[in-house]
Amino acid sequence: MNRSIVLILACIFVIPLAARPQNEGIKATSNPQIVEKPPMHPRSTQEMAMMQEKDAAGGGAKNPVDLLARDEGIYLEPGWAKGRVMLSDHIVMENIQLRYDIYHQQIQFIRDNDTLAFARPDEIKCFVLDGKNFIYADYQNDELISKGYFEVVSQGNCMLLLRRTIKYHIDPDTEPLLKNDIYIRECQYYISKNGETAKPVRTCRKSVLCAFKDKEKEVKDFMDDNNIKMNTCDQLKQVVAFYNTLP
Repeated sequence: MNRSIVLILACIFVIPLAARPQNEGIKATSNPQIVEKPPMHPRSTQEMAMMQEKDAAGGGAKNPVDLLARDEGIYLEPGWAKGRVMLSDHIVMENIQLRYDIYHQQIQFIRDNDTLAFARPDEIKCFVLDGKNFIYADYQNDELISKGYFEVVSQGNCMLLLRRTIKYHIDPDTEPLLKNDIYIRECQYYISKNGETAKPVRTCRKSVLCAFKDKEKEVKDFMDDNNIKMNTCDQLKQVVAFYNTLP
């Protein structure tokens, strides 16, 4: 079995080990305040304004207040959830309260009533949060190879991964009608075969067939036979599951 898959399964089912007593990469963020950093996209406010104009033309959001309905928050889920973390040295932290800060791409946890965070993302091999499995892995980022957190949507020699980032961050300083910061996410699917660098894939037939060029005919026949139009995550999962059955 592929080493990466073994590690992921180990993260989920491993017998609890003693939590690391101290870790140089863990830093305290007691009752943390959100540290303001430049948006991931420098022109995000301008881009959002353009998006608003398009929405207004189509009968959508017409002013910043309407953006509140789109606010997805800075964390994966509001509040804390019980989870476990496997560190890069395979030490496991069991039954701890976790939360995933998507904006800063940071995993936080509670110990002795203090809120702590992993200063270096590469300290974490994988983690489980609120029933969702995550790994820290390489991925293709345009012409570069980057690293990041991914939810494992589908297991197997070919894994379907989901990466979440904050695409738009709007704050009251730039939009006076807003009282609170607004965070709007971007989700991107990736395919990782046999533990290799994850590559982006879209929920469309052309992108999927390109991702599975080594078995393009079989995948195309499967989609045609099952009337899969390839426009939802569930359909993408079906194709990945089928691909994993091929010799």
